[in-house]
Parts: sequence; C-alpha cells; structure tokens
Amino acid sequence: MPEKQQGMWTRLFTDYRVIILIIALLLSIIFLGPSYSNGQLNTNLKFGLDFEGGSYVKLKLLNNSSPGQPISDQTLELTKSIMELKINEYGLKNTPVNTVRDDQGNAYVLIDFAGIPYDEAMSIVGRQGKFEMRIQTQGNESAFILDGSDVTGVSDPVAHIEGTETAYGVTFGLTKAGAEKFQQACIKYGATADPESHYVMMLLDGKVFYSRPLSSELANSLKTKPVDQMEAMTGTGDEGKAMAKEVSVHMRGGSLPVSVQVVSSGQVPAEQGAMFKTVVIIAMILAQCAIGAIMYFRYREPRIILPMFLTSIFEVVILLGVAAFINWEIDLPSVAGIIAVIGTGIDQLIIITDEVMTTGKAPTTKKILQKLSSAFKIIVSSAATVVVAMIPLWYMGFGSLKGFAITTILGVFIGILITRPAYGRIISDILGK
Repeated sequence: MPEKQQGMWTRLFTDYRVIILIIALLLSIIFLGPSYSNGQLNTNLKFGLDFEGGSYVKLKLLNNSSPGQPISDQTLELTKSIMELKINEYGLKNTPVNTVRDDQGNAYVLIDFAGIPYDEAMSIVGRQGKFEMRIQTQGNESAFILDGSDVTGVSDPVAHIEGTETAYGVTFGLTKAGAEKFQQACIKYGATADPESHYVMMLLDGKVFYSRPLSSELANSLKTKPVDQMEAMTGTGDEGKAMAKEVSVHMRGGSLPVSVQVVSSGQVPAEQGAMFKTVVIIAMILAQCAIGAIMYFRYREPRIILPMFLTSIFEVVILLGVAAFINWEIDLPSVAGIIAVIGTGIDQLIIITDEVMTTGKAPTTKKILQKLSSAFKIIVSSAATVVVAMIPLWYMGFGSLKGFAITTILGVFIGILITRPAYGRIISDILGK
C-alpha cells in the first residue's frame, strides 16, 4: 500500500499540469511579496479608493470653440491623455481615468484618487490648467508674452539655499519662437533698460502664482540675444515646494483643450476604507467556509474535499498574484469579481468530479479520460459564455463595471488554463484507486 501511494504522488508531481499549477502558485506568491510588520500583513497589491480612502471626481468637459456642442472623440482622448500625464507627474501612476458619454453626447471624465486628499485631487484635474506669461508695462497693467505651447523642458522642483531657508523653483526652457517673443516684449516695454520696474508674471487659469522683477543679469542678456533657459521661483518652505510641484506639473502637461466643470466629487475617509477591507476579507473567508460546507455535505470524502478546497484557494492566490504583477487596482467590484470566480470555479470542479465518479468502481484509464474530456467540453463552453458576456463591460464600461469584467475574465482564463487541468489530473488519479 505505501508503495502504491508513493507511486501516485510521483506521478502527480511529475505531471506537466500539476507542475504548471505549482509554478504559477510560486510566482504569484513572489509577485504578492507578503510580509508581516507592525501587526499587519502587507503585500504588493494595489488597493483602490474603496479600501485606501481618498477622493473621487466627476468632470464634465465643455467645448470652448462651440459652446453647447459635444466635444469630438479626438478631443476627448487628448484631454484624457493630458490628465493622465498630469496625474503621472504627481507620482500617481496607474490611477484610473475613465471617460463616458451620456445620451446627449456630453463627455465626462471620472477619476478615483486612492489615498489623495480632496483639495490635492482638485488641484490636479479640477481646472483647465491654462498657463501664460505676462510682463508689467506700467502701473498695474501687463501685456501677454507667451503661453504653454512655447514652454519646453520643464524640470522637477529645484531647491536653493537662501540664508537659513530653502527656496524652491522650476527651471524650464522656451522654444525658439517663445524665446524671441520674450526678448521682443522685454525690449518693447523697456524691461531691459529698467528691469526693476517691470515684473514678469506667470499665471495659471488667470491667477498669478509668480511675480518678480526681471533680473538685471537676464535683462543685459536680452539686449543682445534671446534667452531660452529660465527659472520660476515659487517661494520658501512647504508652501513654495508644493507650488513648485504644481507649476512643474501644469507646465509639463500643458493646458487642457477644453474647460472642465466639476459635476460631482467627494472623499472616502481612510478609516472607512480600512473598514471595507476588513469586511471584504471576512466575506471571502465566509465564502470559502460556505463552499467547504457544501462540498462536505455533497461528497463526505476528505480525499475529494481537500483537493477541491485547495484548488479554489490556489485559484484566488494566482488571480491576486496576476493583479499584483500587472499593478491592477483592487476595488470592491474587483472583489465581487473574485467571489464570482470562486463560485463558478467550484461549479466547474464539481462537474469534473461528478464526471470522474460516474466511471464506476473499477474505471479504466481510457474511460476516465473520456469522462474528463466530456467535463472539459462543458467547462470550456461555460467559460466562453462568461468571457463573451464580460467583453462589452471591458470595452464599453467604466469604473466599477470595467473592474468587475477584467477580474472575472482573468479568473476564467486562470481556471481554464491552469487550475482545472491540474485538478482533473489529481482527482482522476485519486478516484481511480
């Protein structure tokens, strides 16, 4: 008897389907990178607004050139690209930026900022971000010099030590045309002759964020040639540093081709997000316990229940490992997709088990393979139906619908390609003895 048992385990662990399952499981654990510190289990999973807390913003895009008319698809895509650039420059990569239209063709952008306070979220995407540079002519009057299209090569905030304080600024370049515009304006309004009386101002959405006299050194250079490298000082301390970062982002991203109107917005407290995370973990544990109870009452055989239960858990681990690898953001709809995958996965494992069990008490290898083939035809057809149903949500959905669809599709493919074949091999060997 021990020799037969050893032979069965040897056959299982040398089967390519079981080997693929083991490799996928080990890679998933590596991608998840679990660690325990400060009384908490930490992983490489990225959680969304529902679990981390943060802010959400829904913006309506307004057509500047033809007020009241919907914007074109090209303009919508350009706006989305610029917003993604601005968000990425803030270090918030992979923040979902979703677009949608209503039945009248009006375009909207929906953004979830996990872990970002409301005021900071609004400063990033809540305005058009129109940058312009002006020069003081006389008194409180000023003249336009150039806009964001003439700006290039914007740096990250640069720190300068001024006495006991640290001052911050942003260095940037000007295009050839922009440098010529700047030189001509300074000469025209007398700034090169009297730099102290002519302030150079920079504005974002009509609000001045920088205003300083033209330096004498720059004025002397402009008398003879255009200057294409400059620096905008934004102040000292945390306020100056924050403004320098904002200026850098807006100058790099450029202004949006449309105006934006905040339709709805809000904030999810971090404490509420942590509570959601706890509730979801409990829900998933209860789901697995319920599955274990159903399997027990159906089969009442540990040799069947244990492989089926472990396969279900392995499938979830692999799915989470894939999410960590692709940096997919886990939110409540994604968790709903995971639970749906658990349910459909158990259904398919039951189909495989029942098909193998109908081979009788002394099944032949040929008969087992026939039953497995029949079971997999049913499973593949069922999985194909699920994938076809989810594809429209993936391409046309946004926000929660898209997250649910992607998670479900990934789970289905993991089951068909990895866990179901391995389970079929294991259960057929177990029940064939």
